[in-house]
Amino acid sequence: MLRNISTLLLLAAFTFACNDEGPIGPEGPRGPQGEPGINGEEAYTFEWEATFQGPDYKVFLSFPDDFNMRISDVVLVYALWDVENVNGEDLEVWRQLPQTIVDANGILQYNFDFTISDVSVFLEADYSPSILGPEFTDDWLLRAVVVPAQFEENGRIASDYSDYNAVVERFGLKVAPVGDQYKNIARPSVEE
Repeated sequence: MLRNISTLLLLAAFTFACNDEGPIGPEGPRGPQGEPGINGEEAYTFEWEATFQGPDYKVFLSFPDDFNMRISDVVLVYALWDVENVNGEDLEVWRQLPQTIVDANGILQYNFDFTISDVSVFLEADYSPSILGPEFTDDWLLRAVVVPAQFEENGRIASDYSDYNAVVERFGLKVAPVGDQYKNIARPSVEE
């Protein structure tokens, strides 16, 4: 019995001794300098006014000549969908494309694609877009956010970019104010 108690005490002392942390060691050498940022900015935003016209109901939005997009960068496109008055303040409602509208005519979608030099925003419908009224085609305010990215060896890092205001805040973007001509904007409603 005494032998078992001694063994237990020795085991307990050994366990406590192994779990005791030693003093903090010296600081290691400084790592290599990372890649420099581009003028201290992380992401870029561009704004265009666009009207979709036939026959293809597509607009090409070119990036400025002095903008150099990397092949790994990602473009997100948002449309000014509405302006709501909340407590006397006009708040812009931005929606990330693609956006789908289902109405009596069928299905209409605002969609986009991009290259390293431009963004193409277009309408896709299961009917002829020529029957659309101006609220569907005219005077759209579009914003493209170019998000810097790197190809990852282990896959992609998932993020939710559907909220325009969250993207602006995340990347600290500076955005030009919307002109007064958009204060009474009314866009098509999406049936839930």
